[in-house]
Amino acid sequence: MVLDLCFDPIDLVRRHIRIKHEYEDKLSENQKRRAQRDHHSKRRPRHCGLTVHLTVGGCPFRCAYCYIYDMGFDSNPRPNPLTPEELVYALLSNQHFISGRYGTLIAIGSVSEPFIYPDRAMSYLREMARLGNPIQFSTKSYISRSYANDIAKLGAPINPLVTIVTTRLEDLLEPYAPSVDKRLKTMENLSSAGLRVCLFLRPIIVGVNYSEAKEIMTLAREHGAKCVVIGSFRITYRIYQLLRNLSLDLSEIERRINIKVLDRKPKKQITVPLTAKEKNELISLARSLGLVPFKSACCANSNNAGVICPSICFETNFCTGCPNRCWEKPRPNLSSIRAALKLLGIDVKIGIKNGKIYVSRHGHDPVIQLLARRLIEH
Repeated sequence: MVLDLCFDPIDLVRRHIRIKHEYEDKLSENQKRRAQRDHHSKRRPRHCGLTVHLTVGGCPFRCAYCYIYDMGFDSNPRPNPLTPEELVYALLSNQHFISGRYGTLIAIGSVSEPFIYPDRAMSYLREMARLGNPIQFSTKSYISRSYANDIAKLGAPINPLVTIVTTRLEDLLEPYAPSVDKRLKTMENLSSAGLRVCLFLRPIIVGVNYSEAKEIMTLAREHGAKCVVIGSFRITYRIYQLLRNLSLDLSEIERRINIKVLDRKPKKQITVPLTAKEKNELISLARSLGLVPFKSACCANSNNAGVICPSICFETNFCTGCPNRCWEKPRPNLSSIRAALKLLGIDVKIGIKNGKIYVSRHGHDPVIQLLARRLIEH
């Protein structure tokens, strides 16, 4: 999709307010209260966007490297109790969320597999697609060709991430997840439906699966992937012990982080960093294979939708110079941003200096950065 030259924050906010009123008119008072009590109506977006959970409780795949089981989640997911309309209204009620193509990025699949209940998942996707926001989901599930076609017909910009991190160690690291072969078929089906599929190469575990990157990227490209999101590894003490019990070589991990910190704080998550050389090697490898590389999932979602990345990765070291070329595009002027914030009832003093937004207080930073497409300074 070709990136728009700019967008009008005022039009974006007016549309958002109108859609919110439409949902208020069609939902009962009980439905609105239930939606407003839900965590989706309160959470701030992460860099990848506002994470939306189609299931609650956890994930049944129990991959050895997964940290959600140290966050209070388990392996017994349940359907989200909200109806699709209630879930969307919860998003619209969130002061940090703006609907529309230039609105808040939506990220699905952060704490559970989104397609455990496929019919219900489709109903949620269908309702969220009406908002027009860029939607990204990450999955390890098998998605049939007919289901992929249904996703492609939803109308919103949808960016599938299919997770593959190993072919040689899947029996050890992902014994309960769908096979890599099925995930490759998922890529093929989504790509055939016209969706721009990304390989989700996360986590990269140094000393364990780093050496498989070329093989995995090659397979993904052969099955229709157009891009790859490369991500680091977050480890806890439980994960460390589990990987050790699998007789994996963790010596490189031990050189890069302080294991004693994990021992003292068992639920603490520590990112095991890749070196600059390793990151550059993976990015160069992706390009040589014909894949567009991303260091951040938000960049893949923004690129797919053809919008300037609201996480402002293009002004940080996360930018890989993808075809979006966000830094070249004009961004909204100060008067439009102020007028849009006024429509939202956000009373802050803002200014622009050296290309950055300066604000008087912190409360609505995600919305201000979204409307301005600039970094915020206080």
